[in-house]
Amino acid sequence: MLSNAIDLDNLPFRVQVLSEDNPSTATALGPLAGLVGTWQSQSGAGWNVIAVPATFPSEQNDQGFCLEVIPYLETLRFQAAVIVAGNRGPVVGGVQQDQVITGLIYEQTITSDCATDFCAQRGFPKGSEIHKETGMFLNIPNLNGGFDIGRLSIIPHGNSVLALGNAFVNDDGPVSIPFGTASIAPIGGNLGYAEGPQFTVPQFPEFNQSNPNSVLSDAVKNQILNKVTTLVLSTNNATGGILNIPFIQNNVNAVSMDCIFWIEEVQDGDASFMQLQYTQTVNLVFPRSNDPQKTPITWPHVDVNTMRKLD
Repeated sequence: MLSNAIDLDNLPFRVQVLSEDNPSTATALGPLAGLVGTWQSQSGAGWNVIAVPATFPSEQNDQGFCLEVIPYLETLRFQAAVIVAGNRGPVVGGVQQDQVITGLIYEQTITSDCATDFCAQRGFPKGSEIHKETGMFLNIPNLNGGFDIGRLSIIPHGNSVLALGNAFVNDDGPVSIPFGTASIAPIGGNLGYAEGPQFTVPQFPEFNQSNPNSVLSDAVKNQILNKVTTLVLSTNNATGGILNIPFIQNNVNAVSMDCIFWIEEVQDGDASFMQLQYTQTVNLVFPRSNDPQKTPITWPHVDVNTMRKLD
């Protein structure tokens, strides 16, 4: 650990670590500084929605798919230690074009909060851990093709993700957030998949599965947001993408990811607390279940959650 301030403009080309109390930490992280800490969600805040090929006879229908709606609990921890790395660039006009990147390590744990027989049959009983992820969020302040933040993710199913994007800060509260919509309809032509009752009839009355983002807007409709930092990231930007092991590549290919995080300062009487919301869509390609030719079809896998930072 380094205990003294570091000169980010004259960084040697090796990795260094800044501790939480280092005066350079907040500056180095830029718009990511508000992420530092541990975030947790409560029941009814986190939701996972995806349509997949049906597995059990009770799930079979004319379209050969099954819609999974799983409420979940989440702990998302961003370590206080900050990784600083320098990238050496070309010499232009006698000046070396270098880059300084700061990285914030994170660990995500998601546990099923679903007590239905359906979730148990699908392998997601209440209390079971259903997702684990580690990685880094990057602050990339220069020479990055117009994108100033990044996300590196490692998922134990066998995926490695690079998403690039931009950060936007609005501290002119009260701030209103345009959450937009998140579609769960499959992509690949007019195949009739999104017309069945599995899509239109809610599995949980408190959750609008047709537009998962609505649970985010409901969470803040009675809140006053003094400041919001928005992080918009996509694997479709620049050199981003997803790498998969061969089994996933051949059977459930993850082809793209788009996500938006909102770091929110919420007014609470004379005080305030920190809140983190996100919507994430990962596009997965399955063979079409009721098609003898197994024509691929893209299924959006949508996750949404609202969390508070622990003191």
